[in-house]
Amino acid sequence: MATSNNSSILFSETDQQTYHRLQQALRLQLRHQIFIAVCDNLKLRNYLILQLEKDLLAKNQTVSTAQHSLNSPLFSPLINLKLDLNDPNPFEAITQWYAQNSSNSDPKSLLGFQILGVEHLTRQPPAMQWSFLRHLRTLEQHLESLECSLVLWISSPWLCCIQQSAPEFWRRRTGVFHWMSDPTPSDLESETIPLDSPGVAAHRDETISDPLKQLLDQIQHLQRQSDTFSLRQAYRQLGTIYRDRILAGENSELNYTLAIQAHEKALEIVPETELLLNHSPNSIDICNDLGTLYWMRFRQRVPEKHSSADVVSDLEQSIIFYQNALMKINPEVQPHLIIKIQKNLGTAYSDLATLRDPIENLEQSLIAYTEALSCFKLNNSKIDASDIQDYATIQNNLGTTYWKLAQQTHPIPHLKAAIAAYTEAMEFYTPQQDPLNYALLQTNLGTAYWTLSQYQPSAKLLLQAIHAYHQALTYRTSASAPIACAATYNNLGIAYWHLANHYQKSEIRAKFFKRAIAAYQKALSIASALSPTQLTFDPLATHNNLGLTHYQLATDSNFPLSKATRISLLEVALKHHIQADINGSSQLEKQRPTEGVIPNSKITEHHQTTLSYLLRTIRAFYNEFGLQGQNQALSQIPGHLLPEILRAL
Repeated sequence: MATSNNSSILFSETDQQTYHRLQQALRLQLRHQIFIAVCDNLKLRNYLILQLEKDLLAKNQTVSTAQHSLNSPLFSPLINLKLDLNDPNPFEAITQWYAQNSSNSDPKSLLGFQILGVEHLTRQPPAMQWSFLRHLRTLEQHLESLECSLVLWISSPWLCCIQQSAPEFWRRRTGVFHWMSDPTPSDLESETIPLDSPGVAAHRDETISDPLKQLLDQIQHLQRQSDTFSLRQAYRQLGTIYRDRILAGENSELNYTLAIQAHEKALEIVPETELLLNHSPNSIDICNDLGTLYWMRFRQRVPEKHSSADVVSDLEQSIIFYQNALMKINPEVQPHLIIKIQKNLGTAYSDLATLRDPIENLEQSLIAYTEALSCFKLNNSKIDASDIQDYATIQNNLGTTYWKLAQQTHPIPHLKAAIAAYTEAMEFYTPQQDPLNYALLQTNLGTAYWTLSQYQPSAKLLLQAIHAYHQALTYRTSASAPIACAATYNNLGIAYWHLANHYQKSEIRAKFFKRAIAAYQKALSIASALSPTQLTFDPLATHNNLGLTHYQLATDSNFPLSKATRISLLEVALKHHIQADINGSSQLEKQRPTEGVIPNSKITEHHQTTLSYLLRTIRAFYNEFGLQGQNQALSQIPGHLLPEILRAL
């Protein structure tokens, strides 16, 4: 162990080597170099920063002596910039420095910028922490203007956070320099909100129940006593009360806000020394609870506000709290906690993908689920019986995330990965113990097989999809789960229709067309007893699909059908297309009374599609049975459609 000039700083040989590596890298004076310096001991870090500046200045002075008079000031080759906690944008800080020092600095002698103060973000609101990570992700936009190196000084927890949440910055790193040391201890500065100020306890009124009133009085008393441990526990208890109200169905905006504020106050009171420890149970639990509360509020808000700033902010804060919790956990000691939080994180990223950056956020979701799954077998080669439900659920979530990613990029490998995940999950589900979740998993598997068949046409894939849907429908019945049952029958009809079109033999085609018709009819029959807002599929499209299938049976000359049968099939096709348009028109009418509202483009598109099907069916009447057949078809067309039909004919 070596001792520095400062007698309180002890330097190991490894630390010395790390320091010299960073110093030599900076002396190369290369452009666009990104160095990440990791040190948890602030006293050691401050010494390293000053020593680095001193050594590089001495080196620079010998080089520059010939170019400066004795009275000319030498500019430091390494500039220290402190992160602005109100706007933690390191690139903006560099831009401002250039603007203020352009006249008295020599760009050629500048070796780099050191960004300091990231450790203070630990106590900033999650939104500010997320803002810092977002700024790091914009590195590519600033690289060209960065004529020297950048050294970002951080503590160990931020290293994992940057790697996972700022991948653009992480990929461009030139090197990571890690000094192993104990965290800096610091005295607790008690920060409490008076109960008569806006915040958690501002809602005290005569309607507060006695236990809650007693707890609020206790918090007020503890604030005066500066009993930080008991105060933290009281705030957690307060947050739990409001969380339990939410879980009981009282999911008002106020209850979410109060639950979140109480937990955040509890987190603020966690001592700095505990925040830096890697398995602090208090801060881990509070961070996980906050992540879940923000996610729950997101789910509550999203139907009304969808992609508003508040909704996005809730998800961002949920993610940052889950990540903060993960940074404090030892996976070998607390694997079950890792599993729970990684599962939550995967769900949050998957939800964020519906609002923005779908590929990137879905990939982050995959990472979280994969990390969770790896913890199951960390200490055991076999999944414990108590873990089976969680393992199967995460495998199902992993499969769904792969399926969603397949809709965005590289569909074939992602769909195959989805099938593998669903198949693995199936090993741990039994229909006897959990019939509805077993049916859900079979439906997901069927959908993955069907989607893959659209990219790799194959009767085998379609048959596998059909088998999975049939397995699901054994337990997903109209009595036990009518909404899901109707949707699965609709999917089954689509799979049979594609399978029929896969074959050339008329007998096989006819067999599968008839099975498609039966499945579509079952879906519509169940849907007729449900509210349209409950359905997860489009019954208008199902009517058109039924019409199309009847049309194909009627017009295929290879089918040995009588004239009467063909007429009957065409009449049924016409009936379903008309039904699809009537139902669609009624939805369109509901939008018209509101002044200035543009009709739903999907409904108008549906009308045009249905119109083309109607015209094709009417022409089939004419082709099969002449003018008499056409007139027979036109006699069934509703009056409001006749002008459009006649113009097109």
